[in-house]
Amino acid sequence: MKAVMRFIDNIEEHIASILLILTSILVFAQLVLRYQFNYSLSWAEELARMMIAWFIFLGSSMAVKENAHVSMDALLIVLPEKIKAVAGILIDIVNIVFCIIIVYAGIGMLKDAVALGSTATAINVPLYIPYASVPVGVFLMLLHYIVKLKEKMASLVNERKKEKGA
Repeated sequence: MKAVMRFIDNIEEHIASILLILTSILVFAQLVLRYQFNYSLSWAEELARMMIAWFIFLGSSMAVKENAHVSMDALLIVLPEKIKAVAGILIDIVNIVFCIIIVYAGIGMLKDAVALGSTATAINVPLYIPYASVPVGVFLMLLHYIVKLKEKMASLVNERKKEKGA
């Protein structure tokens, strides 16, 4: 499982990095063309939005892995360690349920986009491509939350075994 997650992490990081670089180049080029040469690329904004959508959802997944999401931990700070551990597990369970709901809704949205056959106006790309960023990115978040939950539960079980053995 760890090898699979490392592989997924590497792919996430590489794709997110490439998307960020390409989006930055595209937006910068559009800016220079528009304000220096009074010319703009008709497709640049639409493509940039699609790349940003993918970047955001892949980045959100990476943030789950790194514990980089904003959280309200004022209450957790004052709790005893055992309760913190249990609260962390409960929070991960809530996040897993939330991710399952969003993946399910995202797949429905994706099916609708495929069924309608809609395309982006400027670049004629099927809209299911940017729409797929939601279920794919949130599914990756779900995987990271499951791994975190498994690690937290194993840690809690190991602590209890140590307490009983001591």
